[in-house]
Amino acid sequence: MPSTPTTLPEDVEIWEHAIAEMGLTGQTVHSAELASASKFEYKQFLLLQVLWVSRRTEDLPKMLPNFNEWIMKATTMLKTYKSWDTYCQRFALSDSGEGNFTVARHYQLEVANTKDKTDPLTLTTPIAHRTRSRELGRQLAEMHLETPSKSNKISETLNVEDIRLDDPFDISETPLPETPSPFREITPAPKELENVLYPPTKDEQIVNCALIIFLNALTLPFKLANNWTLHRKVFKAVFDDATFEARTDGYLDDRHGNAQAIIEVKPVTRSKKSNLIQMQESAQMVAWIKSDGEKPDAPKKVRIHVSQDRHEIFLTVAQYDGDYIRYLEDKDHRSESKSFMTMHQFGPWNTLDATHMSYLGPIMLAISLRADAEVGQRKP
Repeated sequence: MPSTPTTLPEDVEIWEHAIAEMGLTGQTVHSAELASASKFEYKQFLLLQVLWVSRRTEDLPKMLPNFNEWIMKATTMLKTYKSWDTYCQRFALSDSGEGNFTVARHYQLEVANTKDKTDPLTLTTPIAHRTRSRELGRQLAEMHLETPSKSNKISETLNVEDIRLDDPFDISETPLPETPSPFREITPAPKELENVLYPPTKDEQIVNCALIIFLNALTLPFKLANNWTLHRKVFKAVFDDATFEARTDGYLDDRHGNAQAIIEVKPVTRSKKSNLIQMQESAQMVAWIKSDGEKPDAPKKVRIHVSQDRHEIFLTVAQYDGDYIRYLEDKDHRSESKSFMTMHQFGPWNTLDATHMSYLGPIMLAISLRADAEVGQRKP
């Protein structure tokens, strides 16, 4: 078994098998084994007791109570939002249009149109790679495609910027994909053509701007009690024998510095290194829970993680219970059965596809509305 498999455990049976093969039976996140590693490795991820499950979009309301009602409200609000209608109508054109989404659309196009000048080994040094592009171009023509930074124990733990990737390749021109109708979830491209289709964006910050500005264009006109921010919030997870920090790329701020959802972006498509990206997002979620000092007083709890990996947006709903919080907080906690946090992953939604974004817009506005209501409930 490789140290990091290509997919992470999706159920308890797979997790238990992985724990046994890694020699971790009986260990917990509080154990010294976690603290001894210099990087956030697969065995450390396993001790977080996190499962990853890919979900279809129609399952989202099952994860978030009364979410259908929030989506209906968001849809009604967007029907009278002229800038939203303008944005949705501009996908057939190459310019950014006018209205509140002009800058968001500009950065979405910038993410996709940026030529690859990224070192495939480090994602930092500008180097262009065109080897094998002629043969891959021939294959492409024959295809029909549808459309925690630093810590005292885990340095470089939550950083996938240095992941080694397959060589990306430039192609002379990539047309905008046609809009599919009706909405269909994306089928991943073959691995050998992925670098041709989706070379890395040259700067992660371009992706971050594209996401945050889009989310604020959706929500700011409605004067909610929260807003999406680029502030890179740091969460610290402290255990008995280990500590790590996780730095996000942004979050949904309740305007008092509290995160209601967190954001992570990458300049590459998720499928290149989905396992490592998901490990990072798992640790971010654990650090967020630990930093909040959440009490184990409810049977089920949920938190939201928003990601944009190059031109694709993912939504992950973390679901856990009070027993999982007790596991994170108390090294001596024991229960009849182990408790897990399940990361329910939805997406991707293609930011270059009108149908995808028309579908995603009400969902993201509904998330902000739902969080806005929570802020209102906390007011005296």
